[in-house]
Amino acid sequence: MMSDETKEILNAILHRLDSLDAKVEGVQNEVISIKTELTQFRSETNERFNHIDRQFRLFDSDTDMLNKKVAEHDKDIHRLKQAQGI
Repeated sequence: MMSDETKEILNAILHRLDSLDAKVEGVQNEVISIKTELTQFRSETNERFNHIDRQFRLFDSDTDMLNKKVAEHDKDIHRLKQAQGI
């Protein structure tokens, strides 16, 4: 049969294990919360990056078009100057 002292020690150990289990569960819940937050942050960041990437591609396209127009205008100006003997 167990002595009272042994029972007290076992009860203290069991109580401590219950306390540790609760703390571990709390940490696990925090980790899940942080993972969820990071996943959401990553998704939002990817969406914003994709938007900015699309804007840059549109800007590049607009810049290319403007460069072509400038080249056309330069040719037209050169032709007009030649026609007027300038």
